[in-house]
Amino acid sequence: MNVTWMFLWLLSFLLFTADGKKRVCLIGAGLSGLFSVKLLADRLDEFEPIVFERNSDVGGLWIYTDDTGLDKYGLPIHSSVYKNLRTNSPKEVMSFPDYQHFEGEKRSCVKHHTVVDYQKNYTDHFNLRQFIKFNTYVEKVIPLSEIDNWRVNRWIIKTRDLHSNSTDATICDFVMVCTGQYYKPMIPTILGIKKYKGRVLHSHSYRKPEEFSGQTVTVLGAAVSGQDITFELSLYAKIVYLSHRHDKLQGEMPRNVIQVPGIAAADTNGFILTNGMRIESDSLIFCTGYVNELPFLNINSGIEVHDKYLYPLYKQVININNPSMGFVGLVPTFRASTPKFYSQAKYFISFLQGQFKLPSREKMIMDAENMLPKSIKNKKYEWHWDYIMGLAKEANFEPIPEFYQKGLTFWQKFQDENLYHFKEYDLRFLVDGSVEIVKSKMA
Repeated sequence: MNVTWMFLWLLSFLLFTADGKKRVCLIGAGLSGLFSVKLLADRLDEFEPIVFERNSDVGGLWIYTDDTGLDKYGLPIHSSVYKNLRTNSPKEVMSFPDYQHFEGEKRSCVKHHTVVDYQKNYTDHFNLRQFIKFNTYVEKVIPLSEIDNWRVNRWIIKTRDLHSNSTDATICDFVMVCTGQYYKPMIPTILGIKKYKGRVLHSHSYRKPEEFSGQTVTVLGAAVSGQDITFELSLYAKIVYLSHRHDKLQGEMPRNVIQVPGIAAADTNGFILTNGMRIESDSLIFCTGYVNELPFLNINSGIEVHDKYLYPLYKQVININNPSMGFVGLVPTFRASTPKFYSQAKYFISFLQGQFKLPSREKMIMDAENMLPKSIKNKKYEWHWDYIMGLAKEANFEPIPEFYQKGLTFWQKFQDENLYHFKEYDLRFLVDGSVEIVKSKMA
């Protein structure tokens, strides 16, 4: 151990405040980070929260920018938001239970700037800016010790001020990673793609449909982003080939959208599909999802990328190898973000408070294996609510109000049956507790 690290090690033992508070460092001030720091701010007699946010304001992945590639600081653009993006979930079930004021648009599926405004209002309403260090990029998160007992383990957070380019180090007792999971594009390998002379991009860099006016465009992938971008492109493109390996999407489709099998290979002007058919295309847009990658994690953090997801995590929240590190916002294939953020944040903070004990390592590893994509990809929608309610039960906290599940379940069924037009409708909760979906006046 060199002199610098010895100094930091000794310094760590002096970090306890006189009243015994524990310092919690949070990475990211988007939806998951804001709700997490709000919970900690409610417990300032126990915790001292510090949030590191690379942007100049709150909003996280919802902040729109025309830019793609690298930003002015030489960092990869974080946002995957495109200009006309509107939410797939209704705003009525996107707010947190402690602040349900989604202002601005009256329709249910709102634009990205409305989600950012909600986060700003949430931050100011609860006076959370005092805990956030903006324009601060987290470069490394390093365990300060290798002691097995998580209660005495510490972390060093190495940060860089993006304005001054100065660096700093903060030592804390706990780490909460709240950076989301939709910013590192996953791009599959296509045989012969280097021969293709058309434009190639990932949905992460897609911004405006007008750029594809009059073109024949191939969209690879038919999950939520693939559907959304396909429908938007259909208003400008000549033809949109929606290429995917699953059963054809049912219901009404734009006339110029043609569903085709997956891509087997590329040539100069187009693609050969898995059924042997060939299509010509001016552009290819990968809507193939994202890889969970956190470059700031030190090799000794105990977390690695396994099957393209972070591993090993107990309940997709707690770092099994270093339980003083938690994650908020991770659950493969899960659409209902607010209930997930709410439950995971409460779960981890309840753990920090000693409200429950972890099971054996063997049981936690088994849980981590069962939460990998290969294990849950065929789970029914109800399974996700079992997961959420299970967190509340294990940690003994009040689960998210029932109307979230009722509203989202009702909406999910409607969305699946009306893929092309569901955003033209609004979700309404009636006085008797029932739910209805009505045509939006803004459609």
